[in-house]
Amino acid sequence: MALPSNKMFLRSPFWVTKTRANLGYIIVELTVWTGDLTTDEPTDPSLTLRSTAFEGTAKIDIAEFARDQVEVIFSGNQESNAVWVKTEVTWWDNDGTTTGTDSPVYYTGLDGFSYFEEGVNYQYPFNVLLGSDRVRTYEDTNYKIPVLQDKLSSYGLQYWNGYAWLEFHTVTGLAPVEDTSEVIQYIDTSNSGTYAERVQSNYTSGPSEYVYIDYEPCVKQTYTQVYFVNRYGAMQEMVCFGRFDVSLSTTSESYKRNLSEFDGTYNESRHQQAILRKNGKISFSISTGWYKEDENDTFTEMFLSEQVWVRVNRDSLGLGWMPKTSSTFIVPANLKGNDLKMKTQRFDKLINYTLNFEAAADRINSVR
Repeated sequence: MALPSNKMFLRSPFWVTKTRANLGYIIVELTVWTGDLTTDEPTDPSLTLRSTAFEGTAKIDIAEFARDQVEVIFSGNQESNAVWVKTEVTWWDNDGTTTGTDSPVYYTGLDGFSYFEEGVNYQYPFNVLLGSDRVRTYEDTNYKIPVLQDKLSSYGLQYWNGYAWLEFHTVTGLAPVEDTSEVIQYIDTSNSGTYAERVQSNYTSGPSEYVYIDYEPCVKQTYTQVYFVNRYGAMQEMVCFGRFDVSLSTTSESYKRNLSEFDGTYNESRHQQAILRKNGKISFSISTGWYKEDENDTFTEMFLSEQVWVRVNRDSLGLGWMPKTSSTFIVPANLKGNDLKMKTQRFDKLINYTLNFEAAADRINSVR
């Protein structure tokens, strides 16, 4: 079976619509699964939905039901986090006897979203799953570029010699894999100790696509890697180069306890104001360092992301926080604050943001 050509961003509505002159209602059998597109397809639908027609049109938003099958987990390696979605529509006319079943339609479901201006059932026209064709990272560091693999045939790592782009590593003969774990491929920007300044990806149809990599030389502060699920459902890395600060806030419940013994005495060493329970949250802020104006799209996607992780280096950001036995640690975190004031080169000159995070877990383990 050919891979689905239609993509579905599961954080935005996706409508299954049927229009017919005398349409009464439709039944949509929705099937959602992971694994192999063909061999792992369930025999029975995951859900059956009904919609009554109004003036000859019936429609159902299926995205929220399909998204229930997606859980993005990140432990240091970017993963595909996709699902297969199949819809099969059966319709009945108002006479109650005229009926039919349309051919099933297959989709690739991604944990992303479309913007209001992009309209209904938006279809992303490109293959590289980044909001910008330029990324920034620390020197001599590999960066992983997310790409849809259904049409990916080859890619090349390139550098600029002052006159032309030269390719130092080429991968060809790529063929699509019919498994949700491979829907999104992550292309490494380095090979054998050489780091690409541009990655060219080629496809079985459509033009080649390019991503440019800017490398930040050694800076006073260490660099910090922030990972988030971007608007296309891919795991994207953003590297911050500025200052960081860590703080601990605590919450507690207390009560006033009776210390008196039967003889009227009490132990002066005991707490009269006793704490029933106490816990804390780690908060930290990171300065991004200087970014170009066209990276505002990436910051927007990060603020709209529901899942963010930060790679914490114990010797810098993790001091007083991370276990001494760990050098780095992947911390699930939530961005604090609801506002992002967009900075522009015209008015702000150099663009630098401060990102405020809160660890997405209690400091004291409270999982029961």
